[in-house]
Amino acid sequence: MILACPSCDSRYDVSGYAVGQQLRCRCGTVMTRPAETKQAGLLACPHCGAGVAENAGHCQYCNSELLLKACPRCMSRVFAGHKHCPDCGAELDLAASGTELKDMPCPRCEKALRARMVGDIVIDECPECFGVFLDQVAIKRVVTDRAQARAEALLGALPRAELPVLKPGQRMYVKCPSCANLMNRRLFAAGAGVIIDVCRTHGTFFDAGELPRVVEFVMQGGLEAAQKKELERERAAIQREKQGLGAGAIWMPVQTGSVDRSNSAGGALVDLLFSLFS
Repeated sequence: MILACPSCDSRYDVSGYAVGQQLRCRCGTVMTRPAETKQAGLLACPHCGAGVAENAGHCQYCNSELLLKACPRCMSRVFAGHKHCPDCGAELDLAASGTELKDMPCPRCEKALRARMVGDIVIDECPECFGVFLDQVAIKRVVTDRAQARAEALLGALPRAELPVLKPGQRMYVKCPSCANLMNRRLFAAGAGVIIDVCRTHGTFFDAGELPRVVEFVMQGGLEAAQKKELERERAAIQREKQGLGAGAIWMPVQTGSVDRSNSAGGALVDLLFSLFS
């Protein structure tokens, strides 16, 4: 059973906890493990949204005929009529037409990427250089949910390697495997030491060794640490401006380009997702 924090929307697997047990989210919100409802384990009717058993032939609420099929990307069970797979987020109409199934070239070596399921997310992996492309659904799950089981699955499935160093003559900017547009290069987060390639429309490419480093950085609280350092720098800059005004001057707070999110542990996550996808 997955429980979402009402304040920051972080997700936790609470299957092993007793009903009524309280848990504290990383943002400080206290949550209570609820009892599973009758809807647990049900699929949703694509016509009215009601919970329906996976072996149902029709919806008992709107009486619509139901066709159960598998997502061609992650093989999860889904009813025909849904636009997106509830597990991997793939667009089912595009997948059915063949767009999602055709090979995508690796941004680094142009070998065909191969999709495979790792835990509960789909990664597109290069068999030659071991680079990994994560679509927006997958990267958001890694960054925001931070489920221990997902992190362990990724770390166990991906080869560990030294972070790549661009060789003389090697291209720095690479193309998105989905749209072939050049991707933006950016630091994943302060302190991560990983430069990633981002297509704001389709996803993020990690060279060999980069994704395991990012997963460990996120799971160890690196995003919160980066946020704390940034807040400290902002406060120090404001303090220097106050001192530079001289005695007797009336000081007014200086409006900076950032917002003080010292009471929001999810601020760094919001900043990162905004920089990747906005």
